[in-house]
Amino acid sequence: MRKLICLVMGGILLSLLAVGPAFAEMEAIKVGKGSLKVGGVLQAGFTYNMEDEDVMKISNSFTLNRVRFLFWGDIVPEKVKYFVQTEGKGGTGVLDYKARFFYIPQTEICIGRFVPNFTWYQPQSTGKLEFINYPWTTTMYAQWRQTGIMSTTTTEYVDFNLGIFNGGDIPNNVTDNNDAKDFLLRADFKVPVEAATVRIGGFGWLGNALPTDVAANPDEETYSMNSFGGFAVADYKMDNDMVLKFRGEFVTGTCEYSTDGTFDNIDETTSQAMFVQGSVMPMPKWEFLARFETYDPNTDMDDDKVTAITGGVNYYLEGINSMFYLNYIHIGEETTDVDNDRVQLQAQILF
Repeated sequence: MRKLICLVMGGILLSLLAVGPAFAEMEAIKVGKGSLKVGGVLQAGFTYNMEDEDVMKISNSFTLNRVRFLFWGDIVPEKVKYFVQTEGKGGTGVLDYKARFFYIPQTEICIGRFVPNFTWYQPQSTGKLEFINYPWTTTMYAQWRQTGIMSTTTTEYVDFNLGIFNGGDIPNNVTDNNDAKDFLLRADFKVPVEAATVRIGGFGWLGNALPTDVAANPDEETYSMNSFGGFAVADYKMDNDMVLKFRGEFVTGTCEYSTDGTFDNIDETTSQAMFVQGSVMPMPKWEFLARFETYDPNTDMDDDKVTAITGGVNYYLEGINSMFYLNYIHIGEETTDVDNDRVQLQAQILF
């Protein structure tokens, strides 16, 4: 059975490498109104776990990470557009749908279910990640898919985001279970630097959620669940075509809770995460990367912080549209001394 699983997953990996050219040869798609384009993010690989077998046993396995298909186009040229993203891994489902309106100068209004522009990586395609995994600033604090409305105003030196959403306390994030709404604020400053792309930004999420630790709540009172952070990124192209990249981000969050099962005694937990990473591309097809990150789930407690150091090599067959990732992840915990490092390989097709 194990050999059969490896053969099947290996076949999937090989098939992904052949998908790109086939789709590239497709003719234009005819639709009832407007235009339609089709894209995809296909990622599969292998994970080797260097675990301590006396403590845990995790199987080494091929992995199918993402099988996403994207559909986008316009209904009214330059004024009304749409975007839909589906996920085929584990069953077909709609991840994102947003109607996009451009009637206000330099401003886009999105309505639907989509990923808010919170943290550096959240507004970006998963096909543009430099490492296989998101940093902890994203995995621990990102709001993922939310239903609501968001504006994006783009100027020469500053971009702004404002958003109102249901909040993340419903598993499918398509409805709400309380009248309180969550608010997004973000500003990106584009620093003018010759031969470099530099952005410095800050963001905040003002969230509300119904409590799960209060026995009676007739007035539907909510807990505050807020997160704030900032980032700095820079891409610098040298005279010899070598490219240097830097990413850094810090996020802190607070979550309220009841100490006695009522709203009479409310306390809060504060957590923090950060990462810094850098990479060098000595030639167009090769990139060498390193990332250091930490996550502290409760700043009032000692010996609960987790750190990780990730080293990576990316090989670009055709830019990010066809590439391989190789990551080594060293994880260190203050509470335990467990050998849980891992090596990950991923092949990506982006079309």
